Amino acid sequence: MAHHTLTASELTAAVLDPDWRARWCAGERPSTRSFAPPGTPRAMSLRFHKEAEALVRWLTAPASLAAAARLDTADSLLDHLWASSLQAVTDKLFEKGRGEEAQLFTARLRTFCTRLIDLRRRATHFENWQDVFVGAEQELARIPVRIGDDTVEVRARVDAIRIHPERHLEVVDYKLSQGDRQRADLVQLAIYAHLLPIWRPGCGFSGTLEYYLPDFGEVPVSRDDLADIFSGMVAPVLREMFPSARPATAAGAAPTAAPASGPAAAHSDPGAVGRAVVAAFRGFNLEVEVAGVIEGPQLVRLRLAPAPGVKVSSLANRAEDLQIPLSLSVPPLIRAGKGHVILDLPRPEPKPCLLKEALAGRLAATLKSPVAFPIGIGVEGDPVVADFADPNTCHALVAGSTGSGKSEWLKALVASLVLRNTPAQVRIALIDPKILTFAGVEDSPWLWRPPATTLADAMAILRAATAEMDARYQRLKRGGFANLAERIAAGETDIPFLVLIFDEFADLVLAGRDEKREFEALVARLAGMGRAAGIHLVLATQRPDRTIVTGLVKANLPLKVCLKVANAVNALIVLDEPGAESLYGKGDLLCDFGKGLVRAQGLFVPQAEFLAAVAPPRRGGRRG
Repeated sequence: MAHHTLTASELTAAVLDPDWRARWCAGERPSTRSFAPPGTPRAMSLRFHKEAEALVRWLTAPASLAAAARLDTADSLLDHLWASSLQAVTDKLFEKGRGEEAQLFTARLRTFCTRLIDLRRRATHFENWQDVFVGAEQELARIPVRIGDDTVEVRARVDAIRIHPERHLEVVDYKLSQGDRQRADLVQLAIYAHLLPIWRPGCGFSGTLEYYLPDFGEVPVSRDDLADIFSGMVAPVLREMFPSARPATAAGAAPTAAPASGPAAAHSDPGAVGRAVVAAFRGFNLEVEVAGVIEGPQLVRLRLAPAPGVKVSSLANRAEDLQIPLSLSVPPLIRAGKGHVILDLPRPEPKPCLLKEALAGRLAATLKSPVAFPIGIGVEGDPVVADFADPNTCHALVAGSTGSGKSEWLKALVASLVLRNTPAQVRIALIDPKILTFAGVEDSPWLWRPPATTLADAMAILRAATAEMDARYQRLKRGGFANLAERIAAGETDIPFLVLIFDEFADLVLAGRDEKREFEALVARLAGMGRAAGIHLVLATQRPDRTIVTGLVKANLPLKVCLKVANAVNALIVLDEPGAESLYGKGDLLCDFGKGLVRAQGLFVPQAEFLAAVAPPRRGGRRG
């Protein structure tokens, strides 16, 4: 078995820079250092990390625990730093005529001290700083990472490992600059999160990027998202760098979905399913009859006729109780339908709904306009379709927790638009803070702007779209057209439809008061006037709480698509009624057109097909 060694910084450079990777594979050892533009004050990153490490180590050292626990303000922490080392550092900087750097460095450390106090308040039952920090500047020496039958030893130094009251353990990376570097920051954080459970088996780590610019900013990243970044971006590069590695047959293989449980899993006979449900309700003194059974792609839907005097609410209130007699992993979704009560159970063997197959079937005939798109396949097998040109579905709010299939739904949306339109007909702008959903499409001819992975780039796209909307209104006015569709119907096809897709907009809402105010104002303006100009919004989030899905955002996005969410409160926020918390994940969704909820299975497009459609290789070359 071969052994190779590289650092986390080298691996990050290899993932993001094909030229660096090619030089490394050719036997070079390229530098991973980056340099600020001339005239920029030095960030003094190494010194910042040294001061932060020294402070945290003193706070958590057994000999100083009691004294450190009494420091409960940012000023008291800064005073300790000032007395121990900061005074000497700044004095030397001023002596060398680097006063601006001294002031910036001090401001960054003041922000760091303020952050520490916030963490102290966040800690449950704080007694001392060991309730906050597990370690600082932790050396990870030669961690063996398996790539097939090969082993790659990766070295890293982690800024901090902390205790999070909700996410247990988190790996933290301090950054003194942001800009275009956030993509690299996320990749490096994903590498750390992959190495740590190997270093400490049995532990799992979420991650946080902390920016000291000198103002504070943070980007929390879930454990699942970090795993997705590693498997989707880092692991393929490792296999390319070490081609002797063979694909693993067990470790590292994609997990398969657990088999469905309950009567739908135990019986392929729909009649047996119905009898089991009737018997279960009878055990609660609720009489129902099965009026029909429909097998959808991922679920079995029973149409129930309740006996006289049996209320729908009485049946729905027994959803959790049904988990025991029906052996279900989640409560079934029970709600009123037209002339009957609907009860949905998991299908024994879920069937994937592939976009390519759907477009070759009945779906194609239902997509009437260039910006019509599939939401999914309904329980009865009919396509569920929306149209950005329709005022009732001209903008969309999409919600779904990790594993719900939200990102796959967005990819199917993009693929369905580009497969039916040329870049002259439809252009797309992608905002992808996780950098994984739309990786590899940077050269797509359908892109209106390069994919945005930072808050600054995302806001720039929104501002540019607003300016574009105003310019289009002037052209429509000069031509005497009420909207873009009318202009296209008249034969003037030089203005394409524009669809802005945010895979996660929570960061924009949480960035700060001013950023939130501007974001909501731009969204409201684009949502209110964009349809006529052919500009449409799709805002997606995995955090559909009231701080993210504000009333202003929700009111301006008429189409609601909700995949599986964490709880009934999240479902209520998106759909105004519970139910999405009981979905099965992997594309199972509820959508609201304003006429009641419709359940569907989102369409799936494999990554290779997605890239072939959205970013086809250029003739005579290959995708970079």
